[in-house]
Amino acid sequence: MRVLGSNMLQIAAGAIGAYWTLRTGLRLTGNPSRFWLLLGIGLIFNTFSNFQLLYKQLASMATEYSAFSYIFWLIAYCFYLAALFCKYRQIHGRSGRAGYVFNIIVFTVTATSASVHFVINPIISIADESPFVTLLSVVYPLASLSIFLITLILYYSLLQQGALTSSMLFVVWGMLSQVAGDIGYAYLAEQQEQYSGQFVDVLWVLALLLIGLGGRYAGEGQTDPMQEREPDAQIKESFFTYASIAVLVILFVLSSHWDFNALSLGLLLLFLLVMGRQLRMMRVLNKLMGEYRYLAYHDPLTGLKNRISFQQDLERIIGKAGVRAGLLLIDLDRFKVINDTLGHHAGDLILVQTAERLRRCVGARSPLYRLGGDEFVVILTDAENSWCAAAADRILGQFREPFRWEEIEIIVTPSIGISIYPDNGCTSNDLLKYADAAMYLAKESGKNSFRFYNTELHAIMARKMKLEHELRRAIERNQFKLHYQPKVELRTKRIIGMEALLRWEHPELGVVSPAEFIPVAEESGQIVAIGDWVLERACEQNKSWQDKGFPPLCVSVNVSVRQFQHREFLMSVRSVLQRTGLPAAYLELEITESIMQNVKESTDVLRALRRMGISISIDDFGTGYSSLFIIPKLPVDTIKIDKSFIDDIDDRVQLSMLKTIIDLGLGLNLGVVAEGIESEHQRQVLVAHGCPVGQGYLYSRPVSPEAFEEMLSAAGESGAEMLLG
Repeated sequence: MRVLGSNMLQIAAGAIGAYWTLRTGLRLTGNPSRFWLLLGIGLIFNTFSNFQLLYKQLASMATEYSAFSYIFWLIAYCFYLAALFCKYRQIHGRSGRAGYVFNIIVFTVTATSASVHFVINPIISIADESPFVTLLSVVYPLASLSIFLITLILYYSLLQQGALTSSMLFVVWGMLSQVAGDIGYAYLAEQQEQYSGQFVDVLWVLALLLIGLGGRYAGEGQTDPMQEREPDAQIKESFFTYASIAVLVILFVLSSHWDFNALSLGLLLLFLLVMGRQLRMMRVLNKLMGEYRYLAYHDPLTGLKNRISFQQDLERIIGKAGVRAGLLLIDLDRFKVINDTLGHHAGDLILVQTAERLRRCVGARSPLYRLGGDEFVVILTDAENSWCAAAADRILGQFREPFRWEEIEIIVTPSIGISIYPDNGCTSNDLLKYADAAMYLAKESGKNSFRFYNTELHAIMARKMKLEHELRRAIERNQFKLHYQPKVELRTKRIIGMEALLRWEHPELGVVSPAEFIPVAEESGQIVAIGDWVLERACEQNKSWQDKGFPPLCVSVNVSVRQFQHREFLMSVRSVLQRTGLPAAYLELEITESIMQNVKESTDVLRALRRMGISISIDDFGTGYSSLFIIPKLPVDTIKIDKSFIDDIDDRVQLSMLKTIIDLGLGLNLGVVAEGIESEHQRQVLVAHGCPVGQGYLYSRPVSPEAFEEMLSAAGESGAEMLLG
């Protein structure tokens, strides 16, 4: 009854599995269809084999497997192998890395050694039947071994590609259950107990059901990959690989034969494989270390040495006794414009060609480095100042010929700063810092030139650093003061407004000119906080004068480009007006023409200010980026004529330009203010040409709030109008 029940279960499981897999194969197309159809046919032959065995059991009450059953099982295994090879071809070539191949070879050697030693050799040694039956007994475990190996290959291929679906996982486990049953049967064969109804039948039934479930899940469309994280997959590969080696070692130790057999041969092959792999990995690691070492000390774009190499080499050079070295820091002028207009690909090409030109110029004896961006540096050893100057001249000469990119000629010029060891510094950081300062001096002097670092430049840098340091604490220490200069109607001398001007009274440095500390504040980013302080104090003071009963005046406050472009500028202006209570109509913001470099964004901000009720004035008009096409489109109220036009008012050309600017402003219905009026003659000429408003020393220098308040009181004593003079 046990034998009969076992065969009936295998027949039922085989029929169900064949139905599910064949149904899926008929629904699909291409390689997936062939895979499931071949599996289904294999299950059919497996079921036929069990039918034959059932017939034999019912007819002769025999429980042994016949040669006829072996033939049907081998045919079923052939279809299994065909299906697995079909699936393998579908994913072949996507999992060919060396580690994968190594794992498969290890599995193959382990499985083959164990099968030959424990299965094939015992069958051959005890075979006393016909050669045909003995052949079937040997081929059967070989077919099972082939299924095991190709199943492992598919499993790892799918695992690596992240394409292991639930349906394929059922098939994999089904094939492994089939192989496990075959191994159990081989053991029973060695014990002369290979008849139906043993425990191995349970494994075969499970195998048939699992393969069938794979077909059922695939037919229902449940084929989403079971994604595994890559580290987990690699750990699983390594675990199974080395676990198989450990299994072979254990089998060899437990074996009663210590002579040279299949197990010892397998261990020898695995030893050679592992040693070969380790040697290969050592070569790969050495190669990678060399590449990483190169990348750590070289620039990947130009192939030049990088900043790390520069610091190490320079420290080594200046560490030698009696050495004299020159440092040439090279920066490309207007390189950002090339990147912004032609793209980074063109910029990279310029950097590569720059490196080639510098190599030709300085030669192999002088180390050349790329520090980053468009900065390069050359170290000249045992160099006098004249040699450094000659090298800088040669470098400048290399850039007279334009670069070419896609039939476009690009003019690129360098600015070079030079520092000398030990004259200018004794460390690599100091030398680079001083060369950088000299390079910026070359840029400020017109670019395409070189400058040496010297004591004068050192004093300028020290002063600049001192100012930057002291600026950070100037607000909290109340060192800033606002002075006010009146704006006057030129014909009547009536005060119609005022400009707030920032002054810095430092206890140690004295009165610092805005022309000196404003650029420092802009470079260091402190101009935003300083500008907010000026705006708040000016609005606060103007509201105070209005509260005291003085006729309301509009106060003008200068706004830097960096402050104007700050993302919170509009919010800051609105909050200042709210805190001080000053009506927006009595605030005018003076901007420079440089904001026209970004017309669209600037126009949006100006319109927002106009909607708040704030007046806008363009300061220093005529000296910056003014465009007669853009001016009418900007939402501004006033233009202020730069002082340079007033200083040369007697020059015929300057007078013609001055008159043109006045006519332009009046023609556009804009207010016109002349700055820097210092004489009555200048006032009369401006009045004659129609300029309505002016300011300057003729009327008053910028004065403290107290002095300006006295001025307002004195000017208003005769009536409602405030007059000067």
